[in-house]
Amino acid sequence: MPDVTLASLHDQLWLTVALPALALAGLVLTIRGRGPQWRRFGAGLRALGRPGEGVGHGLAGTLGALGSFGAATAIGTATAVSLGGAGVLPYVWLFGILVAPVRWGETLLAGTDAPGRGDAAASGSLPRRLLRMGDRFRVAGVALLLLTLATAFAWAGAAHAAAAGDAAGALLEADGAAFAYGALALGALLAIFALASPKGTALLGWVAIVALLTVLGAGLWAVFADPAATFAVLGRAFGDAMNGAEAAGPFTGALAGEIATAAALHALAPQAASTGVEGSAQALGGGVKAQAAAAAVLPLVQAIVATALVMAFVGSGAYRTRVEMSRPMIEGRVYTMAVATANDRSEPGRLYQGFMRIVGGEPRNPQLSFGFERGMVEDPVYELDDEPANVGMEARDGLPFRLMVSGSPRSLEPSARKSLSDLRIRGKMLPTKGSLYAAAFVAAGGDLASKLALVALLALAVVGLAFWGVGAGRALPTSLPAPLALAAGALPAIGGALAVSGALPRLLSVGGILAACLVAATSLLLILRSREITKLGG
Repeated sequence: MPDVTLASLHDQLWLTVALPALALAGLVLTIRGRGPQWRRFGAGLRALGRPGEGVGHGLAGTLGALGSFGAATAIGTATAVSLGGAGVLPYVWLFGILVAPVRWGETLLAGTDAPGRGDAAASGSLPRRLLRMGDRFRVAGVALLLLTLATAFAWAGAAHAAAAGDAAGALLEADGAAFAYGALALGALLAIFALASPKGTALLGWVAIVALLTVLGAGLWAVFADPAATFAVLGRAFGDAMNGAEAAGPFTGALAGEIATAAALHALAPQAASTGVEGSAQALGGGVKAQAAAAAVLPLVQAIVATALVMAFVGSGAYRTRVEMSRPMIEGRVYTMAVATANDRSEPGRLYQGFMRIVGGEPRNPQLSFGFERGMVEDPVYELDDEPANVGMEARDGLPFRLMVSGSPRSLEPSARKSLSDLRIRGKMLPTKGSLYAAAFVAAGGDLASKLALVALLALAVVGLAFWGVGAGRALPTSLPAPLALAAGALPAIGGALAVSGALPRLLSVGGILAACLVAATSLLLILRSREITKLGG
């Protein structure tokens, strides 16, 4: 399946199935549970400071909050800001309000046994819970189990490793693969240790708390480096979300619908992907009612972390300041005239239709301009295999459509070995993903702040990987041999290593589709069992 088709399927599943299903589950549980995110707020705060029957409500809760946030959401938030500016912030808070009852309900189901069974220790995850309910639920339990393991393998490791490697490469101006592999290895070790021993579970919870403090420290450093600029972000965020973001220098601005889409796909989807696995971490805390109350509070922590990051990305001005970087050409568009505003981008006459010849890294069509989502590229150089490209490319409605390479000294022809994903453009452009994360912290505090930001992101990656490893291991029934659960704990790291190495280059895209299916399936389960959930919650 072509990369463009995979990306389109991924986006459509999240926008039309997964996130709407999650929102519906949140609304149903809010109504049936009489607003647990508000009614149980005080109890949740008190629970976080008390020991539980397992590793403790605070440790399990922090692991769930930071694990489901992870490096993927931090970098996803940077991508959302690069596309929509400050307007993504209200969606972060709206998501926190809607997802809180989902976390509450998932924790109640995962932390209790099937009716009439009475052995909560044999449960501890949604797949286990369904399997122990037997009869017609067994098929659903097997399906959810397989979907959880597949998502852990294909999405979790690839997403967190890619985020860590991208940011490390941008902050250090070097290959970030070594940092990605390091995060994968440490995350796998912590997951296996946590699955093998209660002490390992407690250690992982404390690592999550240290990661939380580090992330908040880096975010607050960036916020208070220029308080006037960063706190002004809060004032403009809701206006931008409703009316669209105005052009600001090379940033062309964004329409209100584009901001909502950017927030949904890049800031919310990575965080929502853990729906179905979150209950496994929360069930470690014991005392199911108190832990469920704590789980309903913890989306507030995630919203605070995301807010600090958005304030840093926007308040520092990094999102609208060009930097020297490289991106795949397939992610941009070819224009006949440079674009300066959001309305310009929608004018059909500006989008190039036809053939583009590139020789020695430079286009033979000098009148053409190239841009990415919210800004044009200055001084572009086209590269293939890190060398100046000598290719031809066909564009349709401005979108790169077909690549042709030199078949003989005088001809161009399609290549089975090279695709549009291999053709890159280097130049001065607006940063995104790890490049925006790096630029924001460098602008806010220089070298020391950027190093703290790197440590924070790597800590998020490690906790996210370990969280998914624990979720995969605890998805397996307790009746299976313990080594199988330990092996499942390494699934995210294995998948991440294959993605980083290039052995499975499309694994992250496939994983995102599986994650959307997991979110939709879990949301449907919570809706169908909402009556039981409200009885369990009291």
